[in-house]
Amino acid sequence: MKNIEEWVVLPTTWIEEGRLKKFQWDTHGSDGTAALMVLIVIAQHADHDGVARMTYDDIQAATGLSRTKIANGLGILTSGKRRLLELQGQSTYALTNYAREEGGWAKLPAGRMYQKNNVPAFHAFHLRSEKELVALKLYLTFVARRDNRTNMAHITYDQIVEYAGIVRGAIKPGITLLVMHGLVHVEQFKSSVSERGTANAYRFPHLNPYQHMGTNGRWLSEYQL
Repeated sequence: MKNIEEWVVLPTTWIEEGRLKKFQWDTHGSDGTAALMVLIVIAQHADHDGVARMTYDDIQAATGLSRTKIANGLGILTSGKRRLLELQGQSTYALTNYAREEGGWAKLPAGRMYQKNNVPAFHAFHLRSEKELVALKLYLTFVARRDNRTNMAHITYDQIVEYAGIVRGAIKPGITLLVMHGLVHVEQFKSSVSERGTANAYRFPHLNPYQHMGTNGRWLSEYQL
């Protein structure tokens, strides 16, 4: 597999349109979890035209998924009129709506997530719990909503419910799973709106690791969550 940059372009129009809501445990089960894992690793290996050449063995090495789960995940991603991937040949996939138009893409953490050819966090997933699907929906939500100035996603639980279709009670366990696997750090700062006077923001340790609360606190006064 090719060398991976620190971050790659991820088209986010589909997320902004609320299509993360379609990934539901009752509908897809763990195949939905597999689909989002596969989407992330394919995006991480895409070239500057949004095209990735990855065999099942490559995807399996990166994710730890079985070949059956990879096939099922790809089936979800490449089916329907509003597909997220297009098959362009044997082991070749193109991200749909791939462009750097303002508001249509975000920085997806990439290179630092890997140890050799695999993403340890994904290998730790067991595909037995809805919590893993929720965690990946949260992760992509945070990617889409990340502010480049602060390196954090500033979003409330109420906004997450509306944005990603996640039941409010499932948000905290999903975030806990992301934190446990080192995919997200939760930062707290003062808020004049929150009942407790604090608000959470979500930072990616694999992206701009030296840009954090201690280095960009001057921006946080703009956020009143």
